[in-house]
Amino acid sequence: MNKTLILMRHGEAGTAVRDFDRPLTEQGAEKCRIQGALLTEQGVQLSTLVTSPALRAFSSALAVAQAMHYPETQIMTDEALYNAPADALFNAIQGFEDSWHTVLLIAHNPGISVLARSFNSTISADLDVGDFCVLSFPVFHWQDIRVC
Repeated sequence: MNKTLILMRHGEAGTAVRDFDRPLTEQGAEKCRIQGALLTEQGVQLSTLVTSPALRAFSSALAVAQAMHYPETQIMTDEALYNAPADALFNAIQGFEDSWHTVLLIAHNPGISVLARSFNSTISADLDVGDFCVLSFPVFHWQDIRVC
């Protein structure tokens, strides 16, 4: 069975004393809700949603989950995703449960965009805030995914 990976950059964030505590702006939250609705319209059904625990990323996950009718209590956070470089994100993906077939991963730039480009050479620019890309891999195990 194929594995589907949706890479998403968190929504637009405001300011805070600590980077980790930056909240979503209202525009950022709205874009995440719209993106969640778009994924639902495309027939996407998540096995799981994994996010950085930073406020802006977790709030993005909540907005997407709400729009997709995905249970908020099932959102998984992974501290290793906070401002992670592409190789750390890739390592996290390779550790996903094989029973998960469609995963939405919400993280930060530059890592999330570098990772997206490493999977798909047609992606030439950074993901904008709140944007996502959908990638499909003809593998049974997440650990079998390879970059270009």
